[in-house]
Amino acid sequence: MGGTATYACTVLPRLVQRGLDVTLICSLNRSDPDAPARIARLKKSGVRVYIVPMSRGIGLFSDIRSFAAILCLLLEQRFDVIHTHCSKAGALGRVAAALAGGKVTIHSPHCFAFLRCRSPFGKSLYLGVERLLGRLTTKLVAVSQSEASAAIRGRIVPDHKCIAIKNGLLDGRFLRKDLPSPHDFAARQSLGIGRDSDVVTTACRLVGYKGVFRFLQAARLSHAPNATFLLAGDGDLKVRAEKFISENGLHDKVKLLGHVSNMERIYAVSDVVVLCSDAEAQPYLLLEAMRARRPIVATAVIGNTELISHKKTGLLVEPTPESIAAAIDELLADRAKRNEYAEKAYVYFRERHTLQEQVSRLTDLYKGCLLNECSRHTSAALGLE
Repeated sequence: MGGTATYACTVLPRLVQRGLDVTLICSLNRSDPDAPARIARLKKSGVRVYIVPMSRGIGLFSDIRSFAAILCLLLEQRFDVIHTHCSKAGALGRVAAALAGGKVTIHSPHCFAFLRCRSPFGKSLYLGVERLLGRLTTKLVAVSQSEASAAIRGRIVPDHKCIAIKNGLLDGRFLRKDLPSPHDFAARQSLGIGRDSDVVTTACRLVGYKGVFRFLQAARLSHAPNATFLLAGDGDLKVRAEKFISENGLHDKVKLLGHVSNMERIYAVSDVVVLCSDAEAQPYLLLEAMRARRPIVATAVIGNTELISHKKTGLLVEPTPESIAAAIDELLADRAKRNEYAEKAYVYFRERHTLQEQVSRLTDLYKGCLLNECSRHTSAALGLE
């Protein structure tokens, strides 16, 4: 489960605590092994959960089945606010909400497809679809200001229909206390890391726009004398990644960890955290690294540039393996610089990305949209009378 799942699992239980009646409609078709446990925790917190199979790619018959299931649920439940997330679910959900007569339809893109698509035709197609869907959207809730700006620039929604509510996390003080120290030999040994190795970590779905091969190529190019590169995550590119590692003789240098349930334990033994994406909305990886007080190297692309201030809270680099490798080597060679960036990033995180602020703003938005909708309908009814 990626960023959107993290969003759901952190935000939804706290909306219930604020007195909201919350239902989650989600798909588990590409979920991680933790999905059943996470769903169970959501249900225990008071969130009702419905599972609707949904494919990530476009498939006519499978999409019709998913759409029909969503529409039936919306007609049956008659929700006051429908908040959709991501591209596929956002498209099906907003059309279904319009047909079901939903009062308020809110959408959060979590990185628009047209921003991460490399094909000019694909970019134009996805942007055109988002503009059409924008007409069905009461409010577009971006998770970063840069994502909100992209929506307005792209004429998806006008300025007054767009708002940025930043992602938040619980502060590190509330995490488990049994995390290993940075040089815990047993923890390192369990990951195949040498006692004195520098550790460079990334975590993502193994898909194209996440820059998986930039990270692997940067590992190959790095001149750090004793560095181990950890790649956590699973996805379509796993076999190709394994082949790249084999063909380039990187077995001793790069470790594919697969799905990791507890990334905090990985951050705890990491010296540098890296994100190599083509585009982001507001990546939890960077927020988690900031919370863990780990120095960051990130590509200078939308989403990352809003979180990282170059040479203050981390290093922003061009999305090339050479630039990423050079930045990693620079940080591994300078412990004082790593500590300085990590501490400043932690302060930034503490001041601007609290979970309490995120939940408060979402609660106020839902209630405000409902009040406005009720006022509009009341006015229309009075006029008719």
